[in-house]
Amino acid sequence: MKRRKFLKTMSIMAAAMYVDLPTFAQNVSQMGKEKLKVGILSDIHITDAESAKTFRHALEYFRDRHADGVIIAGDMADWGIESQLKIVADTWFEVFPKDRLPDGQHIERLFIYGNHDYEAYKYEEAKRHLSDKELLRQAIGPRQEKIWKKYFKEDYAPIYMKTVKGYHFIGAQWHSWTETPGLADFLSNNNAAIAGEKPFFYFQHAYPKGTCYGEWAWGQDNGDVTKALSKYANCIAFSGHSHMPLNNEYDLWQGKFISIGTASLSYQYPLGARENAEIDGSNEKVPSQMKVLNCGDGKQGMLMTVYDKYITFERREFIYDQAVADNWIIPLPLQAEQMSFKNRAKNAVAPEFDKKDKVSIRHIENGEDRYGVRLQQIEVSFPSVLKKRTGVRATDYEVWVEKAFLDTITITHTKRVYSNGFYLGEAQDEKDVTCLFGKHELPKNRKWRFAVLPCESFGKKGAAIYSEWQEPIKQ
Repeated sequence: MKRRKFLKTMSIMAAAMYVDLPTFAQNVSQMGKEKLKVGILSDIHITDAESAKTFRHALEYFRDRHADGVIIAGDMADWGIESQLKIVADTWFEVFPKDRLPDGQHIERLFIYGNHDYEAYKYEEAKRHLSDKELLRQAIGPRQEKIWKKYFKEDYAPIYMKTVKGYHFIGAQWHSWTETPGLADFLSNNNAAIAGEKPFFYFQHAYPKGTCYGEWAWGQDNGDVTKALSKYANCIAFSGHSHMPLNNEYDLWQGKFISIGTASLSYQYPLGARENAEIDGSNEKVPSQMKVLNCGDGKQGMLMTVYDKYITFERREFIYDQAVADNWIIPLPLQAEQMSFKNRAKNAVAPEFDKKDKVSIRHIENGEDRYGVRLQQIEVSFPSVLKKRTGVRATDYEVWVEKAFLDTITITHTKRVYSNGFYLGEAQDEKDVTCLFGKHELPKNRKWRFAVLPCESFGKKGAAIYSEWQEPIKQ
């Protein structure tokens, strides 16, 4: 198969370079020789041995896939204490004794501290479990260098570089909520090693400012890292902290370099502004008819494989053991802006409902909003739009309230909503989607109906499906 034909076959969106697993398996020979394989995790938030079970499972998956290394982009010890970091280290060495795969091959640890490792002993969550005295006794932050060497058997460095099968990995330890001091100088001092077309990999805890999720991301740094990495089109940066699920395409950004969010092996925190989501990074009380969606089973990570001609990213969750979205496939050598939001959005395909899909309505006389206020509600429900049904999976849904007046139809209210399993694989997202409205939000004295539109990550919307027209609400 010619390269041009291969690209056309694999790509759902020409610039986005996604491919499902069966297609990928059929065309993997076109990738060239496999050079490197690395597991990627972040925000594992270990509290005790029980919470480490999923971590162990993920490591075993990487072991069985014969990974050459594993990245953990911070937040290993949830309360920032030594006993939790010990569990992390013990689990690693139980799966990889002496940093070895079963066949004796070395596997590289590519770990960094996050804010939880560094300072969570000061957080209220930790104080609910242990006394201040015990937290201070076990705190990692004041003894970060000593504890790192004790459990990971290597010297601590604020920024370090390791080489895995000829590829360079640069890890920057957590310093503060905004700064990574010394990175520009570190890159400059190692320019001879990292410059050129061959990709190198950088990882820190927080998103580099203005990259993944753009201006909407919670927990970005101050922008110095973005400026420093922008000199290197061959850089792929990984970061965590924000817990954004891997099946939102805003998790992969490309400007002058590539930045990829690593989600979380603990729980997901999806983008807000949806009826069943939290508002991002804020305690602001938002009016909502729906409870916040619990994404505690969204334990996700990636497996990166570097080939001669491409880099692939398998996006996976480790509870139900399935892909959460199609593989990302990035051509080599890396070219600035190739996979930018703009370019990928231009080629995005809108999800569509099946022709048989319908919208249903249920009246709830004794409903309850997010804050426990009792009121009358209307529940609108509709099928989930999945790739296996219609070719493209929806990220979320837009729900309109339309009212009729003579020969005109007007939109009076708009909400966005996630399906209950949107952050998981399709097998966990087959139930109908629901969205709640208070009766006070619906038109008085006019007939009304619901319109529902499926949306993809970049905002393209499929055709609407409609409920039946309803009689005016009597308040």
